[in-house]
Amino acid sequence: MKKFSALLRVICLVGGALGSGFVALPSWAQDAEKVQALQHVIDAQQQQLDAQQKQLNAQKELLQQLQSQMQELVKDADTEMGAVAAEKPAVKPPVITDAEKSTAAVQPRPAKRPSYASKPLPEIGATLSQDFKHEQVSPTGANVLQQDPTLKLQIPDIDTVIGISGFAMLQVIHDTTGLDNCEFDTIGIPVDGAPSQTKFCVNPSRLAVSSQSGIKAGRFNTMLSIDFNGELDQPEPRLRVAYGELINDELDFAFLAGQTFGTMLDLRSVPETLDFAGPTGYVARRQPLARFTKLFGRSVLAEVAVETPENTSYIDADRRTRWPDFVIAGTWDVDGEYISHLRLAGLVRDLRAEGTGGSTESAVGWMINASGKLKLPFFDAKDNLKLAFQYGEGYGAQIKSGPDDAAFDLNRSRLETIGVFSTYGGLQHWWADNLRSNLVYGYVNANNPDFIDGDELENTTYVAADLIWNPYKKVTIGAEYLWGRRENQNGKDGTANRYLFSSRFDF
Repeated sequence: MKKFSALLRVICLVGGALGSGFVALPSWAQDAEKVQALQHVIDAQQQQLDAQQKQLNAQKELLQQLQSQMQELVKDADTEMGAVAAEKPAVKPPVITDAEKSTAAVQPRPAKRPSYASKPLPEIGATLSQDFKHEQVSPTGANVLQQDPTLKLQIPDIDTVIGISGFAMLQVIHDTTGLDNCEFDTIGIPVDGAPSQTKFCVNPSRLAVSSQSGIKAGRFNTMLSIDFNGELDQPEPRLRVAYGELINDELDFAFLAGQTFGTMLDLRSVPETLDFAGPTGYVARRQPLARFTKLFGRSVLAEVAVETPENTSYIDADRRTRWPDFVIAGTWDVDGEYISHLRLAGLVRDLRAEGTGGSTESAVGWMINASGKLKLPFFDAKDNLKLAFQYGEGYGAQIKSGPDDAAFDLNRSRLETIGVFSTYGGLQHWWADNLRSNLVYGYVNANNPDFIDGDELENTTYVAADLIWNPYKKVTIGAEYLWGRRENQNGKDGTANRYLFSSRFDF
């Protein structure tokens, strides 16, 4: 192409020199000029392409430099992380004993603490949280069961976890002497007999919403739960517990306010029954209260509480409240070979009532309680015996199947307390990791004043034997036989037999 262009230029020069001798250039010379113009256009485009190629080469070189820098940064970060990991000491896995393996399937997991909490929660021994006052070794009766939330909703901005739990329960009941409700409450046994009956009951079914929030010094917990035992003979919503609990882990104290089980109740000493109301004689009240708890040395738990005075019952008088009930309790978590824990508690209360004649009188009620749990490792690693003994005056309305607190003597215009001795206990044997039996006993005896009517309660007895199976972790199926007896002040008595099948599905 270049040779051809040069040739055209020579021809044009020759033509220009001879132009005076010609009238016009030949046609081939004119075509050569067009070709020369086109060649200029081609040269300009070639120059643009060369410039663009240089730009692409420069951008490619810059990209390679950036990739090299990125690789260096990644290499430096890996080196730094490796150095930090090398500085951390190796953590040995915990040694798990055979006994711990056998109980792992049924032991609820303790609630996790916030990341900035000062000390880890102890998994055994006394703890401050209300949650940990419940039985930790095996599931207990529906009335005192503390569930680990199945659904947990994390709220990171305020370091709060919302938990939702509950269960659906069906109980099929046959009574030889009709009690006309889902609870086997021995005080309701008729002394004159009653026809047998069968009933289906879903009253124990429960829904609970809880929360755990982290604070600088510890934790803040709340609990709200309902069941459907508002009416004993039909399902109706009922508030069970509703409380808030502030726990200071730095100073090992806690403060709880709301409605929950009374401080006199040792939750870990309540035997397991399929009868969700539990044995005769145990402190069955869930009531409004304010409670201060202090932990000493991770083994001794002290509690002081003021509780509502409204849970009272009088014969021939109406309640007139004045001062709250005062309770003090101490728990020693022995965690020994044969003793799990021991507990002592005391109650003082102001009983005040207005008689039918219009006069208002007062009396002092009191109660002492000793309870605990014994281990029976010579039978099975998880076998245990739970016991509680109570004595006092004017506390009958606080316990299941108990008498009235006091009676108003109309002749002397005086309020007389009713003395009470009560006890309950339960022997639990494990046939397998998911199969167990309970033999449970409860007894209440009332020391009535001489002037009360003969049809008032003198004593009552409760016996239960069951077989409970957990085919899955959240499914509980069992059968139970219950026998009860009531005797009145005048000597009349009555007995009752109950055959119970129960199924519970936790969620």
